[in-house]
Amino acid sequence: MVNAKKRNVDRRQQTRRRNLFYISLAILVLKLVIILSIKFGGWMGSDAEGYVAGAASMLKHGFFAKDRVLSFLPAGYPMVIWVLALLTRTGSSITNASSLAVLSIFQTLFYFVACTYFIDKLRSTRLNSYAVPAALLLGLNPTLSLSSMVAGYESIVASCMLLSIALIIDFRQNSNERSLWKTAVLIGLLQSLSGITQPRELLIGFALLLIWAIYENSRKSTAFILIVGSCAMLTLPLALVARNIEATGTAVLSAQLGATMGGGAGDKASGGYEGRGFITCPPKPDGGTVSDNELVVCVLKWYAHNPGPTLHLMVNKARFFWSPWSGPLANGTAARNPWLKIDPVQNLASTPGGRTLVLGWFGKTISWIWMLGGLLLLYLGVRRLWILGGLEREVSILLSTPVLLGMLISMGTIGDHRYRIPTMGMSLFLQLVGFYALKERFFGQATKPVLKPKARAR
Repeated sequence: MVNAKKRNVDRRQQTRRRNLFYISLAILVLKLVIILSIKFGGWMGSDAEGYVAGAASMLKHGFFAKDRVLSFLPAGYPMVIWVLALLTRTGSSITNASSLAVLSIFQTLFYFVACTYFIDKLRSTRLNSYAVPAALLLGLNPTLSLSSMVAGYESIVASCMLLSIALIIDFRQNSNERSLWKTAVLIGLLQSLSGITQPRELLIGFALLLIWAIYENSRKSTAFILIVGSCAMLTLPLALVARNIEATGTAVLSAQLGATMGGGAGDKASGGYEGRGFITCPPKPDGGTVSDNELVVCVLKWYAHNPGPTLHLMVNKARFFWSPWSGPLANGTAARNPWLKIDPVQNLASTPGGRTLVLGWFGKTISWIWMLGGLLLLYLGVRRLWILGGLEREVSILLSTPVLLGMLISMGTIGDHRYRIPTMGMSLFLQLVGFYALKERFFGQATKPVLKPKARAR
């Protein structure tokens, strides 16, 4: 009798797992149809021209190409384009249909794998009841999902984040010594890929490793995770530093940090790209050019000597990070966000009367409600998972830490709503949990997790 009940439960769980996969697969097919139906098979994103130029230079001159854009912008994303072009023989320009389509298909498949695996791991926890809406939300959210069809690093980083967290969840449920090294290396390599496309993501990658390590009871396992994971995470960044040393004579991953920080500081700065600041470093005695690292130091000194304006700028940058994609509060470099092609707010603002409505008091009120409401749902989602305790509390930390660090990094550099796209997979899921927590609070319709976490292997 007991065995029959167990078989029925297992059969239902297998059916549910298969249905979740079908949801993700259907969304993948839909996205592939979109890729085939749009001109060039994808869209150019922010900084795409620089990435294209860097990839074209690599195709012409090899890995050690000396084009300045490869040392100013992180060379990791041009390298991804370069490798795909070599493997598929699509030529030196991603602006033609075949090469941009290949990039879109690669990123879309990568995001599909990340979402499918992440949802599958959630299904095996007490968060099982959120699996279906999470699969739909991650697959159909226009900004995050469509970013896989854009020539930009955001989708790759988002996929690496979801996969890394899913791998940690899987290990925490089925840990053993054999899987420890494999998981640490895989997460390290995923964060290594994330880090070469956008160096600031290395900080988030290390934070994920640290959180995982802290929850391990064994000092040996903790040390192993931090050492092996960090070594794997640094492999690709160190390769790009070596590339820049050979190509330009500078040991840097990119020379963009100082310029970005400088744009978000200064007496006339707003904290965003509209109203960029300007920090002047003292001239060097030898008349040489101020390096990117020296510019970073100059910006930090300005912050230290101007605490009042610094606090004001930090608040602005946090607000810009969470600002809507369109409307009166929008602030950032997401003008090429595919969602804006069909965004009703954007379309309404294209008419004189609609522009007055959108940019007036009504539009500002709706924008503030949207932004603050999203932050409230985020808080409620973290709180709900924290209250559950156990593995789910650990998941809440794994999901919320990258989101928080992403905002803090933006506050330290420049405010831009595009910077939150890489961590949107985590923030969207937390907001989903927060929505159901709010629904339960006001309507009494609880969304109760139905599965107990698997016993951890000893």
